[in-house]
Amino acid sequence: MELKQYQKEVIADLDSYIGYVEKYNRPDTAFHKFWEDKGVSISAIDNYYLHPYDNSITDVPHVTVKVPTAGGKTFIACNALSTIFKHLPTVKPKVVAWFVPSDTILKQTVKNLRDPSHPYRQKIDSHFGNAVCVVDKEAALFGHGIHPTEIREQLTIFVLSVQSFAANNKDGRRVYRENENLAEYAKLYDSLTKRVEGSDETGLIQVLSYLNPVVIIDESHNFEANLRVDMLKAINPCFILDLTATPRKKSNIISFVDAIKLKRANMVKLPVIVYNHRSTNDVISSAIQMQRSLEQKAIAMEADGGRYIRPIVLFQAQPKTDDDNITFDKIRNKLIEIGIPEDQIKIKTANRDEIKNTDLLSRDCPVRYIITINALKEGWDCPFAYILASLANKTSRVDVEQILGRVLRLPYTTKHKEELLDLSYVFTSSGDFRNTVENIIEGLNRAGFSKKDYRVAETPTETVAPVPTEQSFRGLFDSDDEPEQGTPETASADDVDDQINPETIKTTITALAANTGMAELESFARQESENYNLQSAQQTDNNDIPDDIKGMINTYPIKDIFADKAKELILPQFVKKIASSLIFADSEYIPLDKIMLAEELDLDKCDHNIDFTHAESEAVRVDLERSSGEEYAVIRRNLNASQLAFIKRYFATLSPKSKQKQLAEMLAKSIHFDEISELQIARYIKKTIEGVDSEQLEDLYTNDWQTKDTIRHKIKSLLAVYQEKKFKEWLDTGQVKCLPAYRLPERITVKTKSIGLAKGLYTEEESINGFEYEVINAVANLENVRFWHRNPSRTGFCINGYINHYPDFIVQLESGITVLLEPKGDDRDNSNTREKIELGRTWANKAGEQYRYFMVFEKQHMDGAITVKELLQRLSVM
Repeated sequence: MELKQYQKEVIADLDSYIGYVEKYNRPDTAFHKFWEDKGVSISAIDNYYLHPYDNSITDVPHVTVKVPTAGGKTFIACNALSTIFKHLPTVKPKVVAWFVPSDTILKQTVKNLRDPSHPYRQKIDSHFGNAVCVVDKEAALFGHGIHPTEIREQLTIFVLSVQSFAANNKDGRRVYRENENLAEYAKLYDSLTKRVEGSDETGLIQVLSYLNPVVIIDESHNFEANLRVDMLKAINPCFILDLTATPRKKSNIISFVDAIKLKRANMVKLPVIVYNHRSTNDVISSAIQMQRSLEQKAIAMEADGGRYIRPIVLFQAQPKTDDDNITFDKIRNKLIEIGIPEDQIKIKTANRDEIKNTDLLSRDCPVRYIITINALKEGWDCPFAYILASLANKTSRVDVEQILGRVLRLPYTTKHKEELLDLSYVFTSSGDFRNTVENIIEGLNRAGFSKKDYRVAETPTETVAPVPTEQSFRGLFDSDDEPEQGTPETASADDVDDQINPETIKTTITALAANTGMAELESFARQESENYNLQSAQQTDNNDIPDDIKGMINTYPIKDIFADKAKELILPQFVKKIASSLIFADSEYIPLDKIMLAEELDLDKCDHNIDFTHAESEAVRVDLERSSGEEYAVIRRNLNASQLAFIKRYFATLSPKSKQKQLAEMLAKSIHFDEISELQIARYIKKTIEGVDSEQLEDLYTNDWQTKDTIRHKIKSLLAVYQEKKFKEWLDTGQVKCLPAYRLPERITVKTKSIGLAKGLYTEEESINGFEYEVINAVANLENVRFWHRNPSRTGFCINGYINHYPDFIVQLESGITVLLEPKGDDRDNSNTREKIELGRTWANKAGEQYRYFMVFEKQHMDGAITVKELLQRLSVM
């Protein structure tokens, strides 16, 4: 299983933030700079989502990712581990404290992370060379798999519930007690080891503190009251990553995922179609009809090459108490009287679980109806759940918000041929439907979505089976009057015999009018699905601005006078020819990614000569800096003296051959290239150090950070040469072409506005200084220039070749020619200027007669570049 595009963006945000931490050496400064570079001034706003950095866990990076339900939070966390650890010293123990909010989710997480066939474990294994150990608290208390020698050679994930670490209960106190199974750790402590107050030196919490773990907090919104700051401080984390659909007020959010991204990635059934009924009997009859209709469509779709789907209804009961089994059994019996086979009905509550160990996705499973209260609100995901039907009567509050998220996950994360199987449905019977809709919106909010992600249809109040009209669907809130309701049901929410009449329901299901009503509902659902998809497709705003905060940030549109021309402009990008397949039946080209250019790279055949002298001198320089009192970067926190001495003693006992193997494997786990496998990297490193003597191997091992950088730089240079060569080869053979692909966003954010420049494409453009200002000011004053735009790095237009090049300016002339400009002042780092010039000119040649590219220098000159004077002369005659 690979990351979806939005998940890649989350990982990129995490990696970017850690880069800021390394640069500024402070998590709070890094957070502010991170958002500033996205055009958001944190100091200027203080709202629920974005506000000044909360530094409760002092000097430890603590950030949050907001991902809606069904967005794959756990899979994101599995991939995040690699991103975080690649920034930490290689010899630091790779330890994770993975906190979950409940025992249910704990069991599920431990099971999945331990299962070698599960995508979560497979992804972690691929990143950490299969050297992975997953333990829960009980295994950890017995020391299973976590001896110091084992910890050193593997990624160790402690899966823990916050309740089991609470010092105010008996079970939680166990982690503080003396533990002979962990006695070896006490021998490693020194004067620098942080001690946990109230814990024995062999207590599990003290051991975790010594190991300085990365902390993952799943569903972190549940932890505010329980996971106190002092507990996190006791664990002594080196990094904290929260994942949640609903961040708390103090969360330091670095990445947002909105509903549109999940819908585009085929992760969720949206929009939610909400349908209010006159009675509980109508709710049940509609739920049964819709289930049968969807199943028939699923059968037809499978016969036409689709995948197996068996739609499931969640009946949300309203018993007297949570363990009121009489109510659940009565509902089951009523369903059986209606004609539902008994084996298709199961009950799932906090105290009664009839679907335990049942594979609901199996073709052999008969379950189509599940009766519950709120027991499915967490730790339960079944993509076959399509319909949430509330059995509360009209006088009761409809609490569907607790479990609405359970029907949102789309089967197989793929768009289906039958569009009704891409939606989810909520059926209610409420006398106060306005309040019910508010609860549904709350349920969507709880799942990380918004009020834009549902559509309402309400049944009119005839005494016979209704035929909904367009007005009844769309006019629910068109006036201030409450919709007229039918005869209220009994106020007794507990008497199922009074609420549910099997004979009435059977009659309704078979009535022609009811079938017509279902057809009308399905027609409404199709139309709303089409509208929702159209809105998603038309959203062309700068995608780097999350939907959650768009209303809080000033954005600037394209000027009206340029709107038509800007809309017509589709900038070409490089695309790669692919073999025809079912997936890409409509296109034989896809956007070129640098990774594609390295598919046939064989490091074994590359140059293996590396000069490690620089690595050793760099290590000395860093040590001198430390001794002079400079604080080491938070994210690069070094091991304490005893840990380092222990590792060096162990390494010194190995034979030269074993040292080479150990060093190569250790470095390979920390040197990551998306284009190259860890196995290839390990073989390459092993060959480069074959001639290194034992003493130098120990130095390279001890100063792993510098060793890693030296090897990474070498491999990076080999990769760059290969990708450039392959790119040119594919251009020559026609495997890569340049085709129209990129549209300018309708609106942009601006961190600092430019002043005094004419002809900007947007109502405001980003501030420009120095040589760049001189260039674009001169360009804008040319009579034949129509407009210009400051192209933002990373989020703007990219020339996607063997490097990703974001030219500084996009300029359009009155002739219709579009020019990309890259000014280069003499004070700028021009390390990859040659590659930019060559790639830019190649792009212009392949893009066509209407496109040009210029690299412009202030004074110095380089082959392929021009001066400002030459630029103005050329533009003026185009």
